[in-house]
Amino acid sequence: MILVTQLVVGIGIRPAKTLLVHEISPNHAGTFWVVNNDQTEFLIKVRVEGELAEYVTLHTQEILFGEDDNALPVSFELSLPENVPPGVSTANIIVEQEIEGTEGIGSRIVLKHKIIVQGEYPDKYIIAKLNFHEGDDSIELVSEVENLGKRNISELQTKFYLNNKKQEAVVLDTEEISLARKENKLLSARIEKDLVKELGEFEVRAVTTYDGQKVEVIKNMIRGKPDVEISYFDEYMVAHKINEYSMDLLNKWNKKIENVFVDVEIRQNEKKVDSFRTRSVDIDGEITKRINDFYDAREKSVGEYTFVMIVHFWNMIKMESKSQEFTVELLSEDDYESKEISLPSLITGGAVVDIGKGVTWTVKILAFILAISITSALIYRWSTEDEDKEF
Repeated sequence: MILVTQLVVGIGIRPAKTLLVHEISPNHAGTFWVVNNDQTEFLIKVRVEGELAEYVTLHTQEILFGEDDNALPVSFELSLPENVPPGVSTANIIVEQEIEGTEGIGSRIVLKHKIIVQGEYPDKYIIAKLNFHEGDDSIELVSEVENLGKRNISELQTKFYLNNKKQEAVVLDTEEISLARKENKLLSARIEKDLVKELGEFEVRAVTTYDGQKVEVIKNMIRGKPDVEISYFDEYMVAHKINEYSMDLLNKWNKKIENVFVDVEIRQNEKKVDSFRTRSVDIDGEITKRINDFYDAREKSVGEYTFVMIVHFWNMIKMESKSQEFTVELLSEDDYESKEISLPSLITGGAVVDIGKGVTWTVKILAFILAISITSALIYRWSTEDEDKEF
């Protein structure tokens, strides 16, 4: 850090920016200076980037500084088109110096000269911003409008559009106002929280119409924060055996949450006896994802165990951890077979799937009879084919 700080001090740019007004002149020849503060030898490269980059011509792409060079110029030309958009547009001229270090470790110093172009505003032109303020029972949607045009605006109104969980469009109107030149006003409307009960991100469009023209702003309204919980885990397993288990993870957020995994600690009588981690999964918004895997209980005796689950998931800012506990009873083989065990319905993408687990003896007997019947039929068919061949 000390080395990089010294290098930044070693070179400089002056001036740091060029400010132009398009209506005065569309063409501009400019120069800025790269300063050699430490009086050392170095090479710089020059390039341009930004929304106006295609209109900037550089007369210099490389400059070699000597020890006696205090400052050297970088010249450029800016030729703007006729239809420069209203407001501020920019381009950056990048001055880059590469410093070779020891053992292949180097550094790079990047400085910028900013070109700012102020485009001419038409007779009627507004800019709009969108914000939200959440209260106890409602959410206030606020449209901030400012008249940057050359004339007053007689009629202006904002409509807010958003979709709730049922994808039903909610439309809210603000009052209709006038807006003088260079004037700024706030327009608002309220939506009841009952219309957006679920947690998640909601796209809100604010469409402002004024004197026959229109401007649209889109912004996400965020309610709550991402949340994942374990909605199901097996209540019974078999002692002294490798068990297939099922775990249901419910994404309570309305958008996909990626890289969700669970750390599991098994305790008996408050003492840790085992632990494992599940694989990671991605879960679509408001959907349950089922993890099927195996737990090795070959060294575990019959009894009651506490499975402490730590669910890890990304909450848009950082990794979140949420703890839950489940009581699992390890049974003997016979006791487990006598249980009537089935998984809850799993909702995935609107389809409901019932998945059974721990089938009863009756089901097993029926499956055995079916298998015997199929085998007998195949044996009969093969024997018949052999007789036909002999004949």
